[in-house]
Amino acid sequence: MTTPDQASRSTATAGLPAPIRAALWYVGALSLWGASAGMVRYATLELPAIELGFLRALFGAVLMVPWLIRGRIFPLPRRHFGTYLLRGVVEVIAIATWFLSLAVLQAADVVALGFTMPLFATLLAALFLGERLRLRRAAAILVGLLGALLVMKPGGGDAGWWAVVPVVGAVAVAGSRITGRVLARQGEPMVTVIASLGFITAPLLLVPALFVWQWPSLSVLLMALAITVVSLAGHVLMIWALRLGEASALVPYEFTQLLATVAFGVIMMGEWPDHWTWIGSAVILCAGIYIVRREAALAKAGAVQR
Repeated sequence: MTTPDQASRSTATAGLPAPIRAALWYVGALSLWGASAGMVRYATLELPAIELGFLRALFGAVLMVPWLIRGRIFPLPRRHFGTYLLRGVVEVIAIATWFLSLAVLQAADVVALGFTMPLFATLLAALFLGERLRLRRAAAILVGLLGALLVMKPGGGDAGWWAVVPVVGAVAVAGSRITGRVLARQGEPMVTVIASLGFITAPLLLVPALFVWQWPSLSVLLMALAITVVSLAGHVLMIWALRLGEASALVPYEFTQLLATVAFGVIMMGEWPDHWTWIGSAVILCAGIYIVRREAALAKAGAVQR
């Protein structure tokens, strides 16, 4: 029996080869995340960034409730709770830095610097999961970090030290991915790993949000809800894409997120990124693509040897 979810996907992409369908879902996910960044940039003009981050986490948790009830899933399991809590704390840092940087910097610069996440994930995996950091990957990481310096603008640009904030956020997102992998290795269901985030991050973000609290207008509340829905829809499309295609084949499409962010930035804020943003993001993406494809090739070689 075909579910409504499966029916909608088969109707939308009927007759297309799996790699093309995967690419379409992947581009769709990245476009939605780019739109989300543009919406956050706009919403922070009216509401403190940390409060907006709290609303995003709260709405995300609320939207998960029907799914959890249907699956009879408890979002805060006692087993490995310390790891869940650590992941929640790291995710709070990621959310806070993401929203704060979007309140101060151009959305395109924030997204471009966020492309450094795979580089930091590789470093953290080597440090905490015992994965080997080979010379070529180490060189690619250095090249990617040089690209980040270009996005930060030679001479510091207008943003100054604020340009470091999205890089800290990229490290935090990488840490969240690593702790997620740890939980997966410990046998935790992926549904629980995903659903637990909102229920941990929302209470933690409420504390700093109270210090800057402003009662949001209805329009801002609707904007926060829209940001949540768009972000979650992006995650759903990403899952569909990764079920159909390999990450190493899809990662070249990452630039879509920057293009979508630029489009929203121009439409909503009139912000045009400069040439350093384009050059630096291209360097970062090339380094990230190399790392992902290199890891995929090594994994396949290892599987053949076994």
